[in-house]
Amino acid sequence: MGKLIKAEFYRNKRINGFWIFTICMMLMMIAVPFTTGDKVDSADAFFRQSMSGITVFMMMASLMASYITGRGYYHRTSMYEVMAGNSPVRIIFSKIVSIAFPPALIVFLSHMIGVAIAAAMNSDGLGDIMAREPLFFLSIFRATIFGVLLTMIVKSMVGTALVYVRSIVETIGLMIASAVTGKELMFDEGTDLVVGGDSSAIINTICLSQQGTVLMQPMGGTMITEVVLGFLGEVLLWGVISYIIYSKKDY
Repeated sequence: MGKLIKAEFYRNKRINGFWIFTICMMLMMIAVPFTTGDKVDSADAFFRQSMSGITVFMMMASLMASYITGRGYYHRTSMYEVMAGNSPVRIIFSKIVSIAFPPALIVFLSHMIGVAIAAAMNSDGLGDIMAREPLFFLSIFRATIFGVLLTMIVKSMVGTALVYVRSIVETIGLMIASAVTGKELMFDEGTDLVVGGDSSAIINTICLSQQGTVLMQPMGGTMITEVVLGFLGEVLLWGVISYIIYSKKDY
C-alpha cells in the first residue's frame, strides 16, 4: 500500500491544478480578515464569517480530489493498480490517503492561517475555535472523500461533474424545503426544520452543504454527533459501493 500512496503522491505533485488550488485557498483565507471590514473583529468572528463560504471550500476541495482521481482513468494509469494485483481495499484506502486527504488538509491549514491572522489583529482570544477546527477539517475531508469515491465508481472525469451536480441538488432541495416550511435552512444558527417532526439533525447529517450550519451551531454533543455521523455515513456508503465496483475488475 505504501508504494501505491507514494506513486500517487508523485503523480499528484506534478499536476499544475493542484498547486493553483493550494495558492488560491491560502489567498482566499488570508484575504477574509482584510476584506470583510467590521464583520471580522475577532478570531471567532472570522471563523463564523468564513463558515458562510464553507460550501465553496467544500466544492473546490471535492472537485479537486475528483479531478485528480479522474485523471487516473483518463490516462489509463488506474487500471495498472488492479492489474498489479492490489485488492480493492488497498486501492480505495490509498486514494483516500493520497488524493482526498491533501486538499482537505490544505483547506484546513489555510483556514488556520486565517484564524491566526484574525487573532493577531484583535485581542479577544480564540474562544472555542480550536475545538471546532477538527470538526471543520472532518467536514472538508468528508467532501473530498466523496469526490474520490464517486469518481472511482464512474471511472471517468464525469465524476467531477457529478460532484458539482450533488452540490446544486442539495442547494435546490434546501431552498425548496425553506419555502415549504417557512424556515431558513442555509447557514442559520439553530436551524430547525420540521417535516413530520424535528428532522434538522437528519438534514445536517446527510447534506454536505449543511455542515456549515452544523459548525455554526453552539459547540456541544449534538453538533459533534451530526458531523461525525455524517462523515462515517458518507465514507461507508460510497466506500462499499466503490468496493463492489472494484471487486468486479471491469476495465
